[in-house]
Amino acid sequence: MTSSTAALEISEGERGHLPDGRLWEMSSGGYRCQSNGDKYFQIDYIPGRDFARFTLSLSDTSPTELDLWCDWLFALNPALQNVDITEADIVISRISRTEFYQRAELWYCGNNAGKFPLQWVENKLGVRHPLRAEPPKGEVYRRYFHSLGMEFSLRHLDPQEDLERFTDWMNQERVAKFWEEEGDVEKQRQFIDSVIQDPHKHPLIACFDDEPFAYFEVYWALEDRIAPYYDCQPFDRGAHMLVGDARFLGKKFATAWFNGVSHFMYLDDTRTETLVGEPRADNRAVLKYINGTFGWKKIKEFDFPHKRAALVMCKKGEFFQNMGGV
Repeated sequence: MTSSTAALEISEGERGHLPDGRLWEMSSGGYRCQSNGDKYFQIDYIPGRDFARFTLSLSDTSPTELDLWCDWLFALNPALQNVDITEADIVISRISRTEFYQRAELWYCGNNAGKFPLQWVENKLGVRHPLRAEPPKGEVYRRYFHSLGMEFSLRHLDPQEDLERFTDWMNQERVAKFWEEEGDVEKQRQFIDSVIQDPHKHPLIACFDDEPFAYFEVYWALEDRIAPYYDCQPFDRGAHMLVGDARFLGKKFATAWFNGVSHFMYLDDTRTETLVGEPRADNRAVLKYINGTFGWKKIKEFDFPHKRAALVMCKKGEFFQNMGGV
């Protein structure tokens, strides 16, 4: 298996620390890592391999600490798929990349996570679909990206707090070219209200280190305009995206936020097996980042009434095999 994200370049003898200050040092055959106080443990790993081994004393290591080290190691080494936890040369447990990143409690702070009961309803357009949970207010996702040394978070759009910022973003030339929603504050207020009142959409503000930089309009595909153009399933999810703060354009940021918002959509409902998108076919910047990233692929081009679109798609299994690496 190959990953779409390159490993962080680290050489023998290099040192660093986790976000909580715990130290690590690369040595021949792996990493020497700080546990509690002056205690250290060994991670045996050869870069490029798909397995690693933590040699530690569980009595000196809390579950939270172990999670931090696993996230760091998976992010550092995209090829890594499984970590064996050993104590006194006995394998105690195995942690897989796929299972680790599906542990919603580590990053997800919404109100659903697949627990909303299945109930079929019909909307005003006659589309039969599962009843959707009302999107929660406030923060719904937070994750540290080691490649940036920054935290990425998603929160519900606040119509009062975010209106001026949202208006500025929508009126930037590069945004207006693809969204075609430029206009004054009152027009943007109406746009925001329409999204909030639409039960199949969840408007989100994305932040790096709590600084807003982008808008993501997450939607349920079955009730969306994209549904007739492919074999849509009840819990398929998609998102419309815009980066409003130009400081956060570019590959290194796009790789992180695209990974983050995709991760959120899978964690927000465990029944979601496929993510989809329909950017304009001539939006080369978006397609450059999407195609081949964490399991995403361009499937085809097709014609909406208002644009020529590219259908992009991501399957859950492929995504979590390539998850991390950032």
